[in-house]
Amino acid sequence: MLKVTLFNKTVMVANRVAASPYVAIPGIGTGSAYASGDAFGAKFTFDVPKSGVIEAAVLLDLDDEGIETELWLFDRDFDATADNAAFDPSDIDLLKLVAVISLTNFANAASNQVAINNGLNLPYTAAAGKLYCQCVTRGTPNIAANNIPLVQLRIISHEVP
Repeated sequence: MLKVTLFNKTVMVANRVAASPYVAIPGIGTGSAYASGDAFGAKFTFDVPKSGVIEAAVLLDLDDEGIETELWLFDRDFDATADNAAFDPSDIDLLKLVAVISLTNFANAASNQVAINNGLNLPYTAAAGKLYCQCVTRGTPNIAANNIPLVQLRIISHEVP
């Protein structure tokens, strides 16, 4: 089975393997220096199957910085931390946490980089068909305008196509 839907929709690439569209991390303050542990942009969502296993996460680093970034994934909406502030989810929001995925190993090209974390095997359920996310930097990026990083999830769905 090959189901391809373009533009902001999760794509079923084979039977029950889904790839989210690349999502530009919203709310990143371009030209602003971040500190390690800061919220890196605003909260956003991935449209996902209601149940599945996250197998991989991808970060396209268009600014060519190669700085570790974490994706904090929640199965329900949560109170986000303001961009460029110390990431500080509440105890109540931690109960909604599905996973923290570190993107650390970068392949470097001439003007950009990519980090792929494969073989994650992270089961989840998301009743609304969404995973809520906020990124956290573990370095000190300073992102230029038009170079916002993009992230993607690759999932094995429990839903029958």
